Amino acid sequence: MNSRAQRTAFSLIELLVAVALAAALLTVAVMIFQGLVASGGTRTSIGDVTVGTALSTFYGVNATVVGNCSFAPSYGRVAQAEVLRTRFVTDLQSASAVYGLGRNGVNAFRTSSIPVSSAFRGSSLDLPEAFRQLLAASVPSTATTFTAYRGASTATNASIFLLTPSASATTLSVLAIYDIDLTPTTSPVGTYVSVKRYGTIETTTSDGLLGLTDYYDIFYPAPEGATVPTIAFNPLVVCFERAARFGNVETDHTIDRLKKAAERPFYFVWWPDPAAHTLEAYAGPAYDAADPRAAYPAMGGRTSFFFVVPMFPAL
Repeated sequence: MNSRAQRTAFSLIELLVAVALAAALLTVAVMIFQGLVASGGTRTSIGDVTVGTALSTFYGVNATVVGNCSFAPSYGRVAQAEVLRTRFVTDLQSASAVYGLGRNGVNAFRTSSIPVSSAFRGSSLDLPEAFRQLLAASVPSTATTFTAYRGASTATNASIFLLTPSASATTLSVLAIYDIDLTPTTSPVGTYVSVKRYGTIETTTSDGLLGLTDYYDIFYPAPEGATVPTIAFNPLVVCFERAARFGNVETDHTIDRLKKAAERPFYFVWWPDPAAHTLEAYAGPAYDAADPRAAYPAMGGRTSFFFVVPMFPAL
């Protein structure tokens, strides 16, 4: 029995090593805890954010302040954004056409159909600018909502229109609209981000309007000491045209460098990432003016919510 006990007991050296390892682990744990406590006082997880009257258009609420808004980074908001990402991908699979439009204000368009003439040809909408012009002519109230662009949108906000096959020769049917809004705020100073989906909502009486179905929002505080927010998350949408469009004779690199689609035009789309600590851009490499990446040099690695979106999924 004594010899067996001697074979299974720890030696003095082993005990000293074990105690030293435990002490080292405890020291590291204390240092990590102190770091968390020290940084916890410098960053708020939630708070009230004054956004303004845009909230009424965003969510249909009579308010100007978002109470208990999540401050970035927020992993709870990441989960909400993932739900919206899944919904977006599902919508793309059943869409007949997609148009990404830029804008600097809010978007109040919620109609599920867009009137067109009986002579309208869908092939004429080969660029988002063509769709913008059609929308402005058919729904005059949108004429000042969206801004013209070709290639990379320089607008602060964006709307992604997803169309679905229509049973009428004189209407375009809207499956869903995704609005990406980055609103500068001064109380507190920063940027309030809201990404929303508007689609058909089942009601007792159909009014032909799209309603809010999914969204995520997040607030990015401005860098310490800033008194005016700077929105550096741009572009939100970049359109890649067909390479053969107009014979590829453009002399302006800002257009020609993005004519890369062999057959089917497509977009790059970015949504702000709730897991990111800031919207500020990081210094990246410089690109030649003829390089497509020169149109979006600051967007590399900025967010995990990046999409390659076909303009005509049904083709």
